[in-house]
Amino acid sequence: MKLPYRAKKFRLYCTKPVTLHIDFCEDSAQIVPAKKWDSAAVQYFQSVLRAATQVEAKLCAVEEDTFEVYLYATIKNEKVCVNDDLVAKNFAYYVSPIQNKKHDSLEKPRLSIKSTSLSNPALTLWPMLWQGKDSQAMKNSHGVNFLSQSLQHPCCKDVAGDPRPTSVILDQAMQCDRDPLRHLPKRTCEAKHHSISLREGVESSVDWPTKRGITIYADPDIPATSALSQKPNEKPQRLAEKKDYDEKNGCVKLLQFLNPDPLRADGTSDLQQLQKLTLGTQHPVVLQNKIEPCLTIDKSPLTSDLKKVLQRKKFPGPSPTESYSWPPIARGCDVVVISHSGNDPLLYLPPLLTILQMGGCYKSLPSRNGPLAVVVCPRWRKAQFIFELLGDYNMSSRPLHPVLLTIGLHKDEAKNMRLPRGCDVIVTTPHSLLRLLTYQSLLFLRLCHLVLDEVEVLFSEANEQTFAILDNFKKNVEVDERESAPHQVIAVGVHWSRHVEHLVQEFLNDPYIVITAPEEAALYGSVQQVVHLCLECEKTSTLLQVLDFMPSQAQKTLIFTCSIAETEIVCKVVESNSIFCLKMHKELIFNLKSVLEQWKKKLSSGSHIVLASTDDCIPLLDITDATCVVHFSFPSSPKVFGGRLYCMSDHFQSLTQQGSPVEYGDRKTKSVLLLTERNASHAVGVLRYLERADAKIPSELYEFSAGVLEAKEDKKARRPLCRHLKAFGFCKDKRICPDRHHVNPELDMPRKVSDQALPTYGYIQIIPSYISNATNYFGRIIEKHVDLYATLKAELNEYFKDSGNKVAVEKVENLGLYGLEEKTLFHRVQVLETSQKEEAGGLESVLVTFLDEGRTGLVTKDQLLLLPETFHTLPPQAVEFIVCRVKPADSEMEWNPKVTRYIHHKIVGKLHDAKVVLALGNTVWIDPMVHVTKLPNLKTSIIDYNVRAEILSTGMGVDNPEHVQQLTTLYKGTDMPARDVGLGQTT
Repeated sequence: MKLPYRAKKFRLYCTKPVTLHIDFCEDSAQIVPAKKWDSAAVQYFQSVLRAATQVEAKLCAVEEDTFEVYLYATIKNEKVCVNDDLVAKNFAYYVSPIQNKKHDSLEKPRLSIKSTSLSNPALTLWPMLWQGKDSQAMKNSHGVNFLSQSLQHPCCKDVAGDPRPTSVILDQAMQCDRDPLRHLPKRTCEAKHHSISLREGVESSVDWPTKRGITIYADPDIPATSALSQKPNEKPQRLAEKKDYDEKNGCVKLLQFLNPDPLRADGTSDLQQLQKLTLGTQHPVVLQNKIEPCLTIDKSPLTSDLKKVLQRKKFPGPSPTESYSWPPIARGCDVVVISHSGNDPLLYLPPLLTILQMGGCYKSLPSRNGPLAVVVCPRWRKAQFIFELLGDYNMSSRPLHPVLLTIGLHKDEAKNMRLPRGCDVIVTTPHSLLRLLTYQSLLFLRLCHLVLDEVEVLFSEANEQTFAILDNFKKNVEVDERESAPHQVIAVGVHWSRHVEHLVQEFLNDPYIVITAPEEAALYGSVQQVVHLCLECEKTSTLLQVLDFMPSQAQKTLIFTCSIAETEIVCKVVESNSIFCLKMHKELIFNLKSVLEQWKKKLSSGSHIVLASTDDCIPLLDITDATCVVHFSFPSSPKVFGGRLYCMSDHFQSLTQQGSPVEYGDRKTKSVLLLTERNASHAVGVLRYLERADAKIPSELYEFSAGVLEAKEDKKARRPLCRHLKAFGFCKDKRICPDRHHVNPELDMPRKVSDQALPTYGYIQIIPSYISNATNYFGRIIEKHVDLYATLKAELNEYFKDSGNKVAVEKVENLGLYGLEEKTLFHRVQVLETSQKEEAGGLESVLVTFLDEGRTGLVTKDQLLLLPETFHTLPPQAVEFIVCRVKPADSEMEWNPKVTRYIHHKIVGKLHDAKVVLALGNTVWIDPMVHVTKLPNLKTSIIDYNVRAEILSTGMGVDNPEHVQQLTTLYKGTDMPARDVGLGQTT
């Protein structure tokens, strides 16, 4: 049958029919390849097309008059790949492009798109373009030449004479030059079509056998690159192409050549035009194992109840990280997620709650009380936050009865711990969980899901406990009775580390690894990190020392600069040393195509090509195959640093490739950072990154960083004294703490609460009025002769008894002093902050501090009263007290609320005796602090309790003998006046 002029033959690409083969001799049946399609397959294919509202085809190859395509049908607003669907329904099977080619070569000669360098396969629909000299002309033409030749062809007169507006014709014409780099050495054309764009939401579910390695996807908002795939026993190669960007780039250049004025109507440059096309593009996601992301809540693998809860809370939709992490978690797979938002529990909670609702998968577990999931957090405060989230999102037909578990040091507490019946989720800390495991291990026989929240913090601060928990979980799930039940480990964090690597290799089963922070992906990919310290004037000579002039293998080096002038200088310096150097900056955008042609040429062994570029050209170059990145100029932000490192992503090594730890000399990729005196402020951050990369760090960098930290500390001279330093004698990380860690005589001189300053030694009597935490209180020092606060309080009450004196404040000023009526009492308050918007009912809220009690709180504006000047003269009577030599257990930096509540009820409002250890500013350190009861009949006194001993008795605190010693060092290292009595440790 002869087809009409416009009709064409189509065939499903690399998709072959199968049939059911029955062997009566062996009494067996199996599905085998067939030469023609079964009638059932044809009927199903027709039913799909009838139900489709839209049908699209992606052209992959051409064979004479037949086009081989991936076919997509949109059914009920959901796009389905018909090729995949037929394979999934066992109507067909996939063959590799090579097998497909061999199969077809036995029948008819085949014409590959790659062999003809066709820029856009859709152009094959134009008649006669594949015949004679026109085919050759098209093969050798580029851009506008090809377009003009196509329009002038006799068979395209209907196009050339099209009466439609020029813009419409140009819109079609632009599609004729889809690949402006088509004359470069190309990968196989078939590799372009192994995965479908994420924007279409379609991904091939079946492929020829592949070895799992690193897969690189684009951000869900832009077309994705192809997944890594390779044949067995071959080294993985990234087969992804940057087709979409090339299309946009080619379109801009074509329009600029044909009609440049519209492009410049707003005065923008070539670079700005191209950047508009890549606006919103983020760095791709690095994955181990292929994942099809869920781009919307509707398509997410969550229960309908949970989707409704998220929508009620106005959840904007899965973030790029969530879109990749949710699917494997919901399937019960082991997952590691590293992201800048790695502290967010929503990365794992919604899919975890979904799988916990599937009661059927837990039927094989023993029918006893015990959790199905445990969330381990590094701090009690994070555990409390997640526990509250569980209460917000656990609105379903199957309640999970979550429990927040914090167990102290007392053995009896762990032994007597009883979980409520039906408890399926425990949120806890590693120390608390390990104590419970030690005494009640049978409680965890049903455990199926172990979540490590902020995994890098868990390993850095509770390494031994975390691995003990993992060992216990691994032992429990490996028994035969648990074979059909899920066993899943979820690790979520911000940073990749060697401990996370050990977790993946020893405790996870074929895990899905999602990394959306490029600088962390570089650590995962074993990129060698090198830093060179030099002067700004010596950067060029240091650069020449870094470059490899005689490489043993082909090298592609990217040198990043911060300006056009710097790019030109670097290019000249490199070329003067006989290395071929390309350059790219905003004034050379017109040469982008040529630069990419040179860069993508296949290099022979021992060859070396260098490209010097500014950071704003990174998205346009879209390079991912560099072997070395040199940071000639310091990256302006972590995002820029990650973007530079991602230029080597083709060579990132997965853990399966790495095997044993990689020696520096064997690493294929390298990042070289030139650190000068101009970048001194970033030295500490560089040092932290190099430490995590296990890099060789020059001793000069440690010295340099120490000097930088000292300079930063000097800049914080007006900041308040670090609260952790005050409370415990140390700060966990001075490098990132914003507060001061030294005594400033100007700010820290003991202040006056009356005619005299705060005592710096000796014994005092205090009444705590406000309890901040277990060791930090605000209260008053009781003087023996006169109680100034009692006098002030009586005068305030007397003054405001007269209703005529209760004058409301019209305009509230920050730091202003006012009176406040609270029930029957009156207080002096100072305004700290006023609300920018009115609360419900039209009342403006104000944040105030109570000058004589130390507490802060929100009050309404109408509660504030004008305070006469006579009440301003007495200094604030509230003093801060800190009990020494005790700190929270389990390396916590905040006291557990249980301890704070206990101490609050014990001491608030009561008179205590205390010995002063040190006084700075408005803070007095005391040790001991005791409550004394006088026995008048016996003319003696007894100590009811010691506050420090009471804290230790809760099991939530431990001894901190270095506290007073650290305070001594802090005080002696300053120009503060000499004290009459030296600091000393008390018992």
